[in-house]
Amino acid sequence: MLNFSKISEKRVLIIDDMEGMRSQLRMSLSSSGFSKLHVVGSIREALDRLATGRYDLILCDYLLGEGTDGQQFLEYLRTNDLISRNTLFIMITAEQSYGKVVAASECEPDDYLLKPFTAAQFNLRLEKLIERQEYLLEIDRASDKKNWSKVVAECDALLARKDKYYFDLAKIKGSALMKSGNPGQAAEFYRSILAVRPLGWAKLGLARALSILGEKSEAESLARKLIEEMPQFMATYDFLGRVVADSGDRKGALGILQKAREIAPGTMSRIRELSSLAVSTGQPEVAEKVMRETLQRHKYSPVKQAGDYVILSRALVDQGRAEEALGVVKEAKKSFRDDQSNVLLATTESSVHRAAGNEDLAREVLDAAMSSADPRNLSPEVVMAMADACFSLGREEDATRLLKQAVQSNHEDESIRLRVRDVMIAAGKDPSEAKALIDASAKEVIHLNNEGVRKAQAGELGEAVEMLSEAAERLPNNLQILGNAALVIALDMVKNGRDSKKMAKCLGYRDSLVKKSPSHPKVEQIDAMLKQVKS
Repeated sequence: MLNFSKISEKRVLIIDDMEGMRSQLRMSLSSSGFSKLHVVGSIREALDRLATGRYDLILCDYLLGEGTDGQQFLEYLRTNDLISRNTLFIMITAEQSYGKVVAASECEPDDYLLKPFTAAQFNLRLEKLIERQEYLLEIDRASDKKNWSKVVAECDALLARKDKYYFDLAKIKGSALMKSGNPGQAAEFYRSILAVRPLGWAKLGLARALSILGEKSEAESLARKLIEEMPQFMATYDFLGRVVADSGDRKGALGILQKAREIAPGTMSRIRELSSLAVSTGQPEVAEKVMRETLQRHKYSPVKQAGDYVILSRALVDQGRAEEALGVVKEAKKSFRDDQSNVLLATTESSVHRAAGNEDLAREVLDAAMSSADPRNLSPEVVMAMADACFSLGREEDATRLLKQAVQSNHEDESIRLRVRDVMIAAGKDPSEAKALIDASAKEVIHLNNEGVRKAQAGELGEAVEMLSEAAERLPNNLQILGNAALVIALDMVKNGRDSKKMAKCLGYRDSLVKKSPSHPKVEQIDAMLKQVKS
């Protein structure tokens, strides 16, 4: 039986585009004891509600009549951390085939109900879900805070019970170990689970851990075997596609994602990767078809991004249809007005003008874009788009500077290195020249970071603080630099006493790190050091 005293305090959001169904769900929930109910008819209304506070339970119709279905909306919410990990998400659908949809999904709802259903059926499902919700409450709270060490500790405490939630806990723990930057421990843990039961998520988790550990061939082999065993497990296709693309076989990666698309429409991230691969492998007509269909379906949805229009415009340019490409960019500008999108779209517009033979206009648009934004504050995608446009207009010095910035801001990210290489090769550079730029850029920032750490370890804290602070200001997106700068400043205050300016700078770097990577292992070290600073 549902505990009415508990459920009366739970906040519930109902999302359905049919007024009759909204009323029915409201009545059913009210009769079950829920009193804090909010009912909306669209995704945008739902997002407005979610912005005002957290919900304990969300009931969402699968077909929302806006192009974006409930499954894609759930993926959008989870991917962007717009709902708590402890929030229950139940899909409501009349689609008898939805079981196949959710089975192929990377982001499953907590449950789904097929219409029509009775109040008794609903209450029975809800009782089990709320029991699980309360069981995982502390773990989910730690997950929301990205405190992965606590997630692991809480899981270990409950795993010892070996109760009915054992494998749920194991899945959470494995993910937390990966997110905390411990792929070695994660691999060992996944192997221990597989020794008990051959679960798909554990096999994929092991493959991911091995890939990070540099065991690429074994990771790829595991993923290919998993697809043979579980062809509906879509997350495996995405992982395998990335591994194959990173090895240099872009056509092979495209084939993998196209096979996945035959099984299920896929997440926006898969659609973007597939379309980008199609453009880069000389198949712009594939990218156009996929992205045009996607943008039409999500015309009024928040899940689309400015980059989606960029991919479509590039596909059109590669087919000699510059005027259509320009129209796509102009359409995107109506929907996206943030700084990142403005620069990205302006850079794309410049490239389209050049393709159309309007070099003077291309230069004018690119100049305006580059003068309007600081590359240090832009995403790698936008920086590389700017570099690509600079190369096409003969501004090689600017292009090289931008690519160096991209590498040094993400010197540990192999995917960024590969994309920088692709930009240079597309600009007609020799692969050896691209490798030299990438290696030199990475070597410079690694030396700078190591020298700062060495000085700190040698007790030269003043020099270490100065060196790493300057690096953090120049490379505000380099997580290792940010973390070490904050840590060294905290150490300096432990040794030499609290200083308001140093504390402000330390917290600034620390907060920037948390914003960019909440689960970064340096955060806990910084916080532990700050606790030692005397008032």
